[in-house]
Amino acid sequence: MKWRPWRALGLAVAAGSAGALALLSAISSGGAAADQGLIRLSWRALGEQARVCRRVAPEELARMPVHMRQKEVCTRHILPYHLRVWIDSVLVLDDTARAGGVREDRPLFVFFELPVASGRHRIEVAFERMTAGALFREGEEDRAHEARETPPALTFHDTIRIARRDIVLITYDDEERRLRRVSGSEAR
Repeated sequence: MKWRPWRALGLAVAAGSAGALALLSAISSGGAAADQGLIRLSWRALGEQARVCRRVAPEELARMPVHMRQKEVCTRHILPYHLRVWIDSVLVLDDTARAGGVREDRPLFVFFELPVASGRHRIEVAFERMTAGALFREGEEDRAHEARETPPALTFHDTIRIARRDIVLITYDDEERRLRRVSGSEAR
């Protein structure tokens, strides 16, 4: 077997990559410190559909193919939610949850991790639908969606004891249609 320089180079690259991977795996991910715990907010929400319509200008209609000409064009989207979290009466999160997809017509996903010092804390969460435009309600499919959609306002209030390196999960329960806490062995 002849020695070839490209084999030595390949071996060096493989060894360097393995060393870099070992170094990167030792770096902390930036989550909670050793003396802290985490409050994790994680759920999926089926929001309420809204329809926004606009009248098409005659010039724009003239540029469209005949089979696509409509005097009014409507788009559907899922209304966003306003998410706020207070820990011990201090607002720590104030964000808007928007639906996925380019047209914002997919479910909303909430995922936040909030580091907190170990101990007892009063946790309050408010998840409220924002309103805009005319609501879209037509046909059986839309009534079925309405029955499954997340309520317009969800709240969570509880005093929680968080141990160091503990993760307390607050999630949405589809069956009970409310936010609830999952922690300890129940979360695993």
